[in-house]
Amino acid sequence: PHRVDRTGHTAAALVDEVVAHIDAAQGALDERHEAERIALEEQIEAYGMRTTPLKDLEKKHKREVRRHRNAEIRFGLAVLAGEYRDRLATAGDPTPHLAALRAVQEAAEALVRNPNETLLLQALVGGLDPL
Repeated sequence: PHRVDRTGHTAAALVDEVVAHIDAAQGALDERHEAERIALEEQIEAYGMRTTPLKDLEKKHKREVRRHRNAEIRFGLAVLAGEYRDRLATAGDPTPHLAALRAVQEAAEALVRNPNETLLLQALVGGLDPL
């Protein structure tokens, strides 16, 4: 929140950094998914199985990725909310900090609808007041 300046350029740059960190944290999960997929493909080929288990595995992996990404975003939103909450104690006018906390809460609640995470975060960061 210290680099927020209400410009689209800064919001996009900050969100790109956040998404890059989430992608990096997802690396181990992607490696495990790849190993599971390869093992199942080998079983399918070796035993002449149908490909239905492979489709089920892909669906499971998508759910795990979504759950991981949402958890990372929720953690980041909690940290962001904590920064604005801490500023409430010393703020002369708490209005902008309360508005920021509401915006962060709305973004967290919006995650249940599986929004485009980049657009969600850009809209949030673009509307926040700098600290």
